[in-house]
Amino acid sequence: MRLRHDLAAGIVLALFAVCGADAAEGDTVSVLRQMRQTVKGDVLDALAGWAHVVSSPVRWDGGDWLTAGGVVVGVSASSVLDSDVRRMMQRNRSGLNDDFSNVAVNYGDGLEMLALSAGGYIAGLTLREKWLRETSLLAGTAIVTAGTLSTLSKIIAGRARPYMNKGPGVFKPFTISAEDYASFPSGHTVVAFAFSGILSERIGNLWATIGLYGMAAGTAYARSYTDHHWFSDVVAGAAISVPVSRSLVRYYEEDQEEESGLCVVPGINGVTLLWRF
Repeated sequence: MRLRHDLAAGIVLALFAVCGADAAEGDTVSVLRQMRQTVKGDVLDALAGWAHVVSSPVRWDGGDWLTAGGVVVGVSASSVLDSDVRRMMQRNRSGLNDDFSNVAVNYGDGLEMLALSAGGYIAGLTLREKWLRETSLLAGTAIVTAGTLSTLSKIIAGRARPYMNKGPGVFKPFTISAEDYASFPSGHTVVAFAFSGILSERIGNLWATIGLYGMAAGTAYARSYTDHHWFSDVVAGAAISVPVSRSLVRYYEEDQEEESGLCVVPGINGVTLLWRF
């Protein structure tokens, strides 16, 4: 009798273990499925945001064109200081400034900042931290979007870098592969201000904004200090990235607000009706 009771108890425990394993496996499959759907939606949102920003000039009104014209005038005016700023940078070379530049330039490294954004996205996705996931997605999208505009501008302008010692007014338009003629605008500055712009908009705190844009300005300083860019190159980089970041955040947040209400979500086993609020 004792043996039967022990055997029965063992069978019950085994059934509980199998059922528990099946439930855990089912939960894992459900979570992975949900994560896959989230990633798919985020990729589509990123592509839509990129397209929205790149195509935005076709939707500009008179005020927008006036603002853009003012930015162009401002960047052009900053070129008057190109030679003076370069001489000032060369006069103030020191070990301390060298060390600062070597650190500050990393904040504008495109691959490093994209890797940081990807890491934040994966962490947010895994931990189900929506703000972290969305902010990291926006940061990566801003870097790619502003980088696209920056690369096109570099190719079109073909500006000689300061270390070429040809002066600030030398251009070879549509120079694709020559790094020596890719000065305008500063790509590192573009990346730094794009990343800072997204975080500034998402955090919404004055002191955080000051700190973030201060870090981006440090990258701009480093690129001028190392003789890779003229002053107007870094001004143009900031002028590209800040509007891109703000436009992306507003587009994304407005798009999220419009998703409230009844919607149809496709799935593996059909479609589901959801009420979002």
